[in-house]
Amino acid sequence: MDSIRYGILTVSDSCFYNKSEDRSGVELEQCINDEQSDIGKVLKGRVCIKLIVPDEEKYIKKTLKHWVHEEVDVILTVGGTGFSKRDVTPEATRHVIQKECPGMVIAMQMSSLKITPMAMLSRAVCGIRGSTLIINLPGSPKAAKECLSAIACAIPHAVNLIKDEKDKIKSTHMIVQGETNVKNVTYPHKISSCLSSVAERDRESSYPMISIDEAKELMVREVELVNVCTELELENCLGKILATDLYSKYDLPPFRASIKDGYAVLASDGMGKRKVLAGIKAGDIATAIKLEAGTCVRVNTGAPIPDDATAVVQVEDTKLVEESLDKEESEIEIMTEVKPGQDIRPIGCDIKKDDLILKKYTKLGAIELGLAAACGYNKITTTYVPLVGVLSTGDELQCAGGPLMPGHVYDSNKITLLSMLRENGFDPIDLGIAADHEEAMVEKIRDAVQKVDVLITSGSVSMGDKDMLKPILTGHFNATIHFGRVNIKPGKPTTFATCMFKNRKKYFLCLPGNPVSATVIMRFFGFTLLNRLRVYDCEETIVRAKLASGYKLDSRPEFVRANLKWSDEDTLPTATITGNQISSKLLSCKNANSFLLLPARGLEDELQEGDVVEALLLNV
Repeated sequence: MDSIRYGILTVSDSCFYNKSEDRSGVELEQCINDEQSDIGKVLKGRVCIKLIVPDEEKYIKKTLKHWVHEEVDVILTVGGTGFSKRDVTPEATRHVIQKECPGMVIAMQMSSLKITPMAMLSRAVCGIRGSTLIINLPGSPKAAKECLSAIACAIPHAVNLIKDEKDKIKSTHMIVQGETNVKNVTYPHKISSCLSSVAERDRESSYPMISIDEAKELMVREVELVNVCTELELENCLGKILATDLYSKYDLPPFRASIKDGYAVLASDGMGKRKVLAGIKAGDIATAIKLEAGTCVRVNTGAPIPDDATAVVQVEDTKLVEESLDKEESEIEIMTEVKPGQDIRPIGCDIKKDDLILKKYTKLGAIELGLAAACGYNKITTTYVPLVGVLSTGDELQCAGGPLMPGHVYDSNKITLLSMLRENGFDPIDLGIAADHEEAMVEKIRDAVQKVDVLITSGSVSMGDKDMLKPILTGHFNATIHFGRVNIKPGKPTTFATCMFKNRKKYFLCLPGNPVSATVIMRFFGFTLLNRLRVYDCEETIVRAKLASGYKLDSRPEFVRANLKWSDEDTLPTATITGNQISSKLLSCKNANSFLLLPARGLEDELQEGDVVEALLLNV
C-alpha cells in the first residue's frame, strides 16, 4: 500500500488563541509518524498537514473542504465533540460529508465505554467526502489515542475501498481479519480476542500444581541479573542492597574520649584533692591543655581528653572542695582509687581505619546507614533496584475516599502492596485499577511494560469468566507462563510469567485478588523475585512454637496468621491463631507477627493444643 496521507485538525479556542498547548494533535502526529508505535504500524502513513482552528463552524467546514481538494486521504479532527455550547465539530462535519460511517463511531464508543461511562457523552461523527475519510476524535490526548486505536486496523482498508483500489482491497481486508503476517504485530486493540467465551472456558486449570519450593526455584532460575549499580546519598539508601564492601575511612573514635561525665586526671596522683584547670565539652580541642601533678580537667561524656591524662574519674566519685567567684569549680577531691586507663576510649577502639564495616550485598537498615555515616560516608553504591509497578484488576474495585458504589469494594490490595515494597527499599509505581475488559487490561499492561521491569498484579488469575490475565499475557504479549498454580493456601492460582519487550526481560507476578492471599504471596514469592533481581539473599527467621489451640489441616500446605508470645515458664513461644483464616479477611493479618508453616493433611487431619509447629517471624 502507498503511504496514506493524514491531516490533523485541532478544534480548540484555547489552543487557537495560544492559551494552551495542542497536546492532542502533537501526540497523534507522533504516534502516526512513528512506524514502530502500535498505531503507526497499523495506520501505514504520515501526517502531511496540521492546523488549529477555533470552535467556529465556518472555519471547520472551510478547512475540511480545502483539505479534501488537497487530496488528504484521512482527516482526523480533534476536539469539539462534547456538550459545550462551543462544541460544534460534529455539526460542521455533517455539513461537509456526503456519506456517514456510523460503524466507526459505534466501534469508538464501545471501546471507550469499557474504560469510562462518560464516553456516552461523545457526539462524534465519521463520514466520507469525495475520496477522503473524515473522523471526529475527542479532545483529550488519552481519549483521542484510545478512540483512534479502536478503529485503526480498519482505516487502511477503508481508504482502499473509498479509492476503489481493487488490487489492494483484498490484502487490507486480510490484514483486518488477521490472516497475513501483520497478525504478528501487537495492536493496541486486537480485532480477534485471545479469550474464549464463557461457555467454552476451561472447567479446570490447565496449569500443573507445583510445590512452593519448585515455584521459587523457577522464579530464581528465570531472573537475568542486571549489572548496574547506583551511587546514592545515605538518606535514599534505606532498604537498598550494598554493592561493594565498605571500609572505614577513619578511626572511631578519632581521638581519646571520655566515657563518663567527670574529670581527666593523672592516675599516678591517686586519691585526694585536685585543682580544676578548665572544662572540656564534646567538640572541643584538648591538645593545648597540659596536666601536672595535682591538677585535673573537667570533661563531658564523649569529649576529648588531654594527651597527658591517663584516667577519667566520674563525677559521682568526687566532691566539691572550693568554687571560684564566678561559680566555677576550682578544686575537687577524688574519693576512690584511680586505675590507669579507666573510663577512656582509646583511638580506634571501636573501629580502626580501613576496617571492613559492611559486607557486599548487605541490606541497608537504619543501623547500617548510621554506621556508614559514622565512618565518613555520605554516599554509597547500591545494587540494581528493579522498577516495580502495582496494578489492581476488577470491575468491582474503586479507590477509597468517595461513597462506595453498589456492588463495589474499596481497593485495599494496591496500598498494601505498595507499602510493603516501600518498606523494603523499592520505589514502586501505582498503575491504578484495570477493568475486567480485555482491551482495557491490555492497554494497562502495555503501558506498564514500558515503565517497569516487574509488574505485580492482583486479581484475574483464577477460574472465573473474568479471570483473563493468563490468556492476555500469552495472547497479546507472547509471554511465557512458568507456573499458573502453586500447592499453597492461600494463593493457589499465583502466576509467574516473563516476556521480552524492547530487548529487556519483563517479569509478571500475578497475585490472587483476595487481600490475604495477595499479602501472603507477596511476602513469600514477590520478595523472592525482587531480592534475586537486586542480588540479595534474604534468610528467613523460622522458630518453633506451641499451638494455643487445635487446628484442622488443609489438603494444601497452609500459611496461617498467628501471634507468638514468649513467657518465662516455657522455652517455646505460644502461637495464637488470629481468628478466621479465610483469604478475604485482611483483619486476620492485623495482629499477626508470624506465619505458621503448617503441612498438608496426611495421616493426621488435625493438630492439637500444645503441638509444636514451625513459624516464620514477620518484620525482622
